Amino acid sequence: MSKQARNSMAAIMTVLVTIVMWMTAIIGLIFLASVGAAIIAHQNGGSLDTLNISVTDGTESLPALIAGLVGGLVAIPAIIYVCIQLRRILATLAEGDPFVPQNASRLTRVAATIAITQFLRIAVALVILMNFDNTTVGLNLDLIAWASVAALFILSQVFREGTRLRDEEKMTI
Repeated sequence: MSKQARNSMAAIMTVLVTIVMWMTAIIGLIFLASVGAAIIAHQNGGSLDTLNISVTDGTESLPALIAGLVGGLVAIPAIIYVCIQLRRILATLAEGDPFVPQNASRLTRVAATIAITQFLRIAVALVILMNFDNTTVGLNLDLIAWASVAALFILSQVFREGTRLRDEEKMTI
């Protein structure tokens, strides 16, 4: 692939990742505000009327609203952080040199971020189960997320080794 094609592909991917990042931020803020208002409405006996905004509590239970709020507080920053790391990786690709030590670390951070969000998802479910009586929590093992974590840790090691080999090659005559 030519450098121009590589740069244009990196540019396209950077735009897509940036769109995902900003959409996550905007939709996430709307989601968090809505869930927060629903929790306040739930605690106020089913309605909230402030700043000419009227919110009525739907059929969602308080544990479900809290799980949604905490889930959003975990997932939204995680997605934005992953997008930032991907943009930095794409910047090195656009420059024509993606095999830099920083990209191995970035891939490791992306993997760790996904793993932490998965552990926090389980922790939130357990905390809700322990704190709310008569509550059922459905929790599924997300095999795709865990496979992604494993793949990203492997790719980070590939990048580390690729960087080491490239640096070694530069030193030979």
